[in-house]
Amino acid sequence: MRINTKQGLAPIAAIIIALLVIGGGAYGIKKAMDKKAAGGEPEKQSAEEVETRMPVPGTDTKETDIMKVPPAKKDSAVTSDPTTLQVKLDEQNMSGRGGQAVIVQIGTSTVRVIVNLVGKPSLEAEPAHIHLGSCPNPGIVKYPLTNVGNGASQTNIPNMTLRQLLLELPLAINVHKSADDLKAYVSCGDILANQAKVKVTYSIDGFTPDTIRIKKGDTVLFENVTGKQASIASNEHPAHLLYPEFDQYKTNQRGKTEFRFTFDKVGTWKYHDHLNSTMTGTVVVE
Repeated sequence: MRINTKQGLAPIAAIIIALLVIGGGAYGIKKAMDKKAAGGEPEKQSAEEVETRMPVPGTDTKETDIMKVPPAKKDSAVTSDPTTLQVKLDEQNMSGRGGQAVIVQIGTSTVRVIVNLVGKPSLEAEPAHIHLGSCPNPGIVKYPLTNVGNGASQTNIPNMTLRQLLLELPLAINVHKSADDLKAYVSCGDILANQAKVKVTYSIDGFTPDTIRIKKGDTVLFENVTGKQASIASNEHPAHLLYPEFDQYKTNQRGKTEFRFTFDKVGTWKYHDHLNSTMTGTVVVE
């Protein structure tokens, strides 16, 4: 066959391109039909796929090119709010009544305040409040608490978290002599941010959460519920030199099921159970 060079090669090029486009489309249709016949659904584009439209040279047609982009790495650290805070209640006005208050977050939106006083119990109910300001002369009442009776009281504050409460500092817990003598203080204690605690539970499955993110000065409570002896310490095993102070064995909490440690160094601190070094966790201090 002779080619008419007067007409040029353009018609032939157009036919070739058309065949390529048609052939590609036919292949795509066949692939979808084969997948359907096999009982599957056409492949769907995932959230990580980015669609780009690439031009076919010599035509206005564009073909779709799917590029898979790996998802961004996510920070798996749990930003941990404090869950427990202890407040020392000091005796006021030679009352002989000191003690402790424990503030605990219950669920996601309730704070429980538990007050316990030692010494001879009063025959009258003793009003208690969280006041603005600090001891020994706190300001106005911020949150009323249940009266102390027989040395104890318990109050739930709704729509509140421990983190939110700490944002309202300075605050103090104050116990009064009686409703008729509110100016006579029996016991008082400042609520301090550095007394707040974040809890990590150590079970047979490991540390939960295994990675936490806290602020400098936060205290973490490690609770051992494995039923076995444990000793929490910083890496590396067995020397624990990453954060030498972070070592339960070196404290007066050695051998106990609860280990409290206040992190005063910024950094990422990996730790483990010295008696079972395959159990590991991480504390990120900001």
